[in-house]
Amino acid sequence: MIPPQIPTRRGMSCWTVGLLSCLGAIALVIIGIAILAIVVARRPEFKQAMSTGVQIARCQQNMQEIYAAIGRYRQRNNGKYPKDLKELVPRYLPEAGKLKCPADTSGKPVSYQYFQPAQNSPDTSPLLQCDHHTVMNQKIPVIMLKNGQVLSTSQWRGRDGSNAPAQVPSEQR
Repeated sequence: MIPPQIPTRRGMSCWTVGLLSCLGAIALVIIGIAILAIVVARRPEFKQAMSTGVQIARCQQNMQEIYAAIGRYRQRNNGKYPKDLKELVPRYLPEAGKLKCPADTSGKPVSYQYFQPAQNSPDTSPLLQCDHHTVMNQKIPVIMLKNGQVLSTSQWRGRDGSNAPAQVPSEQR
C-alpha cells in the first residue's frame, strides 16, 4: 500500500504575499515623495528661499571677516574701535567687497550698519546689522554682537514674540 501524499501549496504563502504588499506600499510612498520633491523644487518660492539662504550664509561670512578685521584694528589702536567700516580697508580688510552684502542691490559701498560700541559696553551689544534679506515679504535681519556671535531671527525676537530689531542706544546710531 502507498502512503497518502501530504498536500502542498502550489501558490504563495501568506508571508510572501504580505511581504510583497509591504514592499509595494513602500515603493509607492518613495515614488510619491520623489514627485512631491520635484514639484516643490520647481516652485519660485522655494528657489527664492534657497537663494536667500545662500546669501545669508555669505553675509554671515562677510560679517565674520569684518569682525576679524575690527579685532586686528583694535590690536594696533590700543583697543579702540574704528569710527567707520571704511577705515578697515585695505590694511585690515584686503577686499572692500566684503563690506557689501550679497543681497544688497544699492550702489552704496557699505551695506552693513555699524554700531561703534563704547569701551565698557556689554559683549551682547550689537556691532553689525544687515537688513537686506527678505523671504516671503518678511525682512530677515542678520545681527552680529560685540562678542562675535551672529544672531538669527529666532534668537533676537523680543520676549513678547515681536520681531523688534536689535535695540541700539540712540547715541550709537
